Amino acid sequence: MSQPEGKGGAALEVRFVPDEDVLKHIADDAGIKVRKDKTQLTVTVKKFVKTLENISDDEAQEILEEKSYVAVLGICAQGIGKEEFTTAVTSGYSSPDTHLESESEYSASCSEEEEEEEEQKEANTVVSGRKTPAKTKAASTPPSQKTLSKKMKDDKMSNLVEEYFEAHSSSKVLTSDRTLQKLHKRRLNQETLRDLLKKAPLAFAPEIKELNQQHECLFSKWMLQLHLGFNIVLYGLGSKRDLLEKFRTSVLQDSVHLVVNGYFPSITVRSILNSITEEVLEHIGTFRSPLDQLEFIMKRFKEDSSLELYVLIHNLDSQMLRGERSQQILAQLSSLPSIYLIASVDHINAPLMWDQAKQSLYNWLWYETTTFSPYVEETSYENSLLVQQSGSLALSSLTHVLRSLTPNARGIFRLLAQYQLENKDNPSYPGLSFQDFYQQCREAFLVNSDLTLRAQLTEFRDHKLIRTKRGADGVEYLLIPVDDSTLTDFLEKEDEDV
Repeated sequence: MSQPEGKGGAALEVRFVPDEDVLKHIADDAGIKVRKDKTQLTVTVKKFVKTLENISDDEAQEILEEKSYVAVLGICAQGIGKEEFTTAVTSGYSSPDTHLESESEYSASCSEEEEEEEEQKEANTVVSGRKTPAKTKAASTPPSQKTLSKKMKDDKMSNLVEEYFEAHSSSKVLTSDRTLQKLHKRRLNQETLRDLLKKAPLAFAPEIKELNQQHECLFSKWMLQLHLGFNIVLYGLGSKRDLLEKFRTSVLQDSVHLVVNGYFPSITVRSILNSITEEVLEHIGTFRSPLDQLEFIMKRFKEDSSLELYVLIHNLDSQMLRGERSQQILAQLSSLPSIYLIASVDHINAPLMWDQAKQSLYNWLWYETTTFSPYVEETSYENSLLVQQSGSLALSSLTHVLRSLTPNARGIFRLLAQYQLENKDNPSYPGLSFQDFYQQCREAFLVNSDLTLRAQLTEFRDHKLIRTKRGADGVEYLLIPVDDSTLTDFLEKEDEDV
């Protein structure tokens, strides 16, 4: 064969290589590559199994499934390619001994990889305890050590949070039954308790006395502002009863004045109007409603300009006077030029009782008169486990409880109270029978079944508003354990609020 001339005078040498040497070279390179891939796969699997020991079961199962699927794809692809190549070579030529040895080695390595694959699948089955779902991804890379450590940290934190709430959660709530009602101590009467409180030393007595003296210096200023058409309201921490009493005794001795103790549990607007008409105007008669009585008072004061009245109200924001109708009547009274009002408030939300119309009628001047004095007189009418209770608490208790009930419940109680007052002159009155009371409630459209009425009576009984007893004939009778005068005041107050 001729030798062609190349560039620069250099000759290219062309050699002919036998086909057997070419096939041998190709077969040897393929076998080395397969054995190298097998070694890398074995090392990767060993490292991966060692990593799985440090993570949770769920994450291990997910990672093993991905790695197993990738390993199967790689081995099968390599096996199929080698078998097709070997078949093509052996069909046309006879391979030398070295080629046969490499081919047998490859077959053995492939079978070993298949055995390792089966063992790995069995291990995955033991770890997961369930059938491994098929994956659709063709290839996946194993998570890094940083990702695995972060997942382990998050799982540890979530476990700590769950353990914390499990440790602090309890289905049983342990509440002690040791209450003040179980104290086996003799209850004191009101006078004894008051004497004991007077003997107790008052902290910062000199400073409190000096503070009250500063307030007393404002008496002349208050009188001037009252005559200029303003009304005065006192607020601040501490009882202001002694301060107003000092104002009354030192300034209003020669003037007609009316003192209203708003903290009385039986005080009503009707009683205030009755005091004005009977004691100030000396009128003997009755009125159909508080509004008619208010019109009569306003008419008399407008007709007679010589009439003057100073009204001192302790605790204008009390439970019994803070109603809408009560505040409206008192505001109209205070708007009269001949009536001068000075009052005290203690509730922090007392200004919310008055809208713009009432504010303009009252025409307040606010004075901060902090006294730091204890509320001895104001709290003497409240419920206490240390003091023997009296019937004077009944009206405030009735009003407070019934205001929290539904309109139908108030109507049921009102109906029972009216029937009891109608029979107050009957000394042998046992009470209203349940059947008669049920018929009256049905006629008034207050209940639709006896079960509804019994449920409402149970609520009254829980609040100790009614008492039930069975007569000699076995009939159940209902009775309100309140005196007649208190019931009358209660119904009058209900009429005012309607």
